[in-house]
Amino acid sequence: MTNPNKALSDWLLRKVLQLQEGQLATMEKLDKLGFDSVIILKDENGDFKIDIMKTNAYIEFNNMLS
Repeated sequence: MTNPNKALSDWLLRKVLQLQEGQLATMEKLDKLGFDSVIILKDENGDFKIDIMKTNAYIEFNNMLS
């Protein structure tokens, strides 16, 4: 794993999900926090940004494409 991946996993697992090392991320935990997916966006400068998305946001997005 590279350092950027470690930074991403630390952000997601420790800061966002508030998990301790060795603790599993579960759907129950995600439901309590109110999100179940992330979105990655590329801005006009070519920089990428990642953010959490509310529960069912991906399902709603996917349904719009159908």
